[in-house]
Amino acid sequence: MNSWKERLKLLWERPSGKAAVAIAGLVLLALPLLPGKGTDRVDPEKVHLSRVQRGDLVISILQTGELMAKTSRDILNEANRDAKITWVVEDGAFVTNGQLLCELESSELMDRYLDSQSDVAEAEAGLKLAMENLEIKRLQNATDVENAQLKVVWAELDLRKYLEVEYTQMVDRAESDIMLAEEELKKARSELEGTQELFDKGYSNKNDLDSSRLAVQRKEVEVRNKLADLKILQEYTHVKRLKELQNNVDTAKAALKRLEKTISAETESQQASISSKKTRLEIERNQLGTRETQFSNTKIYADFNGQVFYPKIDRWGAQQKIEKGATVNYRQPILSFPDLSAWDIKVGIPEAMIDKVSKGQEAVSTLDALPGVVLRGKVEKISAVPDSQNWFSSGVKTYTVMVDVVTPPAGQLKPGMSATVEIVTDQLRDVLYIPIQAVASRDGKHYVYTVKRGRRELRPVGIGKYNTQYIEIEDGLEEGEEVLLYAEVEMAADAKLKKSPLSEESSQRKGAGEAE
Repeated sequence: MNSWKERLKLLWERPSGKAAVAIAGLVLLALPLLPGKGTDRVDPEKVHLSRVQRGDLVISILQTGELMAKTSRDILNEANRDAKITWVVEDGAFVTNGQLLCELESSELMDRYLDSQSDVAEAEAGLKLAMENLEIKRLQNATDVENAQLKVVWAELDLRKYLEVEYTQMVDRAESDIMLAEEELKKARSELEGTQELFDKGYSNKNDLDSSRLAVQRKEVEVRNKLADLKILQEYTHVKRLKELQNNVDTAKAALKRLEKTISAETESQQASISSKKTRLEIERNQLGTRETQFSNTKIYADFNGQVFYPKIDRWGAQQKIEKGATVNYRQPILSFPDLSAWDIKVGIPEAMIDKVSKGQEAVSTLDALPGVVLRGKVEKISAVPDSQNWFSSGVKTYTVMVDVVTPPAGQLKPGMSATVEIVTDQLRDVLYIPIQAVASRDGKHYVYTVKRGRRELRPVGIGKYNTQYIEIEDGLEEGEEVLLYAEVEMAADAKLKKSPLSEESSQRKGAGEAE
């Protein structure tokens, strides 16, 4: 069994702000709370005391984040192939409009282009001669040809009827079934949310919650089955039926072609020759166009004035190397051009705290790389869903919050800088408050030890909102009274928390005032 000090340490490592009150509760369990021992003597020299204060109290959330340019444009490899870098500007270089940014390995395409031109001339001559002979042969055996053509028309009509009417009806019915199943799933999920809320508040039992979850799972299975039915229709039944009807069309056309071949083998030979030459010509022209595009995109020029950076992470999340001789994939970012005049700070807020964050709230931030620089901003965006988790995540769901930096210092900030962000969620006016380490909990009630004339007294109190340092006292204490602190808890808290940006900004203002 862990000691109570070790249990305190574990609680401080939790992301929820409720851990502070829970810690004090453990401390209280370690202290005597038996009937008849409500008053004990204390040595003022050996305990930590704090006075009940009255004033304004800022409620905030303290988290780490990352500095990001508000807008950024990636410069990609558009050469339609993987290519080696033969030259690239330095990371962080300032560039001007029209300046060469990067050069990729190129290749010569003129010979293939000339070969393709020769193929075009040859195919066009053969096509002209074959078409003249074909027109003569079409005048023969008119009756047999008309009958064969009529069979083709019937087969095509069957195909059109299936594609335009029958298949559409089957898809509509399948989609309707999916829609109804999804609506029932939404209803089941809504009922699960309600049951979960009642369960969290103690108004519902575990069986009700499990039943609601089972109902959601059943509806999810039903939705998946309906989706599977649609998939079978679209990818198997439809394909099979379509191939059958298409085969009927092809069979009728083949019969017509066989008839035509009996009329003139020479005409059929000319048609094959024409088709072959068209295909070769089209391939050569496509290849020539590709090579021309590749060649023009091997040199990348700036169409802006600004500063460029090497991307640090590629599309698969791995470290990316940009240098002379390195190979870059097609559409892989080579350079990044951020707008350095407008910045955001990306912050991950745990789900236990996200309901306290709203747009427009003020935020203060400090940067690890620039000591003394304090950024002020406002919450601009809050993601509606939690971030995707991977195998390396801690299991705590977080929501991305974007903080708009209101007045960024010019020329000092760089993308990717680590930041400590404090979001102000509330500001209490003229309230009583004490250090959060002075409050303990037991059986849903909250207590403090007041100290008066060398004696401590256990007293119940009513608490309100709190931040990482202080907690609001709604009743049970008066301004100026002294309460007992728990030094072990205070030391553990200080070891886990980053320095508050609000405190940093306040100390800077105080220092500036003293200097004046």
